[in-house]
Amino acid sequence: MMIIQRRTITIPTAATTRRGESGTIYSFLRPLGRHSGSRQKNVWLIKKDGKVDTEFIAKGPSSGDDKLLGWPAFQHELKMQRLFNEKRMIRPMVDFLPSSESGGPMMVLKPYEQTLWDARNTRPMTTSEVKWIMEGVLCIMTVHQKGLVYTGLFPILPLIHNHIYDSSPRLDLKMENVGITGFDNKKPNENIREIIVRLADCGSVSEPGKREISALTYRSQEVYFGKHWDYSTDVWSWGIILAQLLLAQVDFKSPGMYDALCSGTLETKAQAARTAMVADFDLCSVPLYAEEADSSALLPRVRPGPEDIYMWAVNMDEKGVPFVDIQFLVNVLNPRPNVRPTAQEILHGGYLKGY
Repeated sequence: MMIIQRRTITIPTAATTRRGESGTIYSFLRPLGRHSGSRQKNVWLIKKDGKVDTEFIAKGPSSGDDKLLGWPAFQHELKMQRLFNEKRMIRPMVDFLPSSESGGPMMVLKPYEQTLWDARNTRPMTTSEVKWIMEGVLCIMTVHQKGLVYTGLFPILPLIHNHIYDSSPRLDLKMENVGITGFDNKKPNENIREIIVRLADCGSVSEPGKREISALTYRSQEVYFGKHWDYSTDVWSWGIILAQLLLAQVDFKSPGMYDALCSGTLETKAQAARTAMVADFDLCSVPLYAEEADSSALLPRVRPGPEDIYMWAVNMDEKGVPFVDIQFLVNVLNPRPNVRPTAQEILHGGYLKGY
């Protein structure tokens, strides 16, 4: 019998110092996130040794990554981070800590103040703020230009200041993965250009595929019904984020679109979302879903009536969301992926120009 010896990794402590590829020495301050009390501490708040106000995030392989194979998930994230690191709308990696006696490999990432989800739950945003932020999120176009999709696998990366997060395995395009700096939590920003928007990380970037991806709220119809997906699934997620911000303007305390359909297991929630989408977007009339065996089997036996179709748009109208916004969402949230506008088409269209 062949015995495979597991490699062990030294876990950093608050007294650890490590040298980056740049030659900079960093002091480890404390572990971050909900796993900070466990033995697996792969995300840390660090600072340049001997300096104040120079805090960064150090992120290493997660507990579920395969050390015997050289941490493939971490290596993929590192590769994608290096690929997009010069793009100004992607949260940058400022240094890299190679494996050493003090610990395994770690990326040194620039922090930001809060997530878009935090900002959304702080106060209603002005229309100018919503459009400026959503224009920033369209940096997914940078990923698409490489033939890749941002919504690929499935961690809300950590922040500093008032909010510090780390999560386990959900990397995709959603409000929690959009970093915001410069957002005034107390009153509308007089200068919206002070708000800096960054995609949180690149670990989710992947080639188009057919596997199940995305958090339930932001998952597109083609994913829910087992279809092949590509960059258009990112556009769907982008549209859901916009819908939630628009709803928060007129009904701040209510959950957003597909945010609280039901309780229960993930499969129960997924089925509830799938059923809601059938009525919301009249999927029984869309050949992509109704005429192909793999997806038609997932459609409900009772077809939604005319009074049930596109009720999400009716509800938004009744709550006071402007018609122009609803019409734009109908276009972006088209159930036919090949008909949705691209990120570039949205960016160069007229909707986001009205600051």
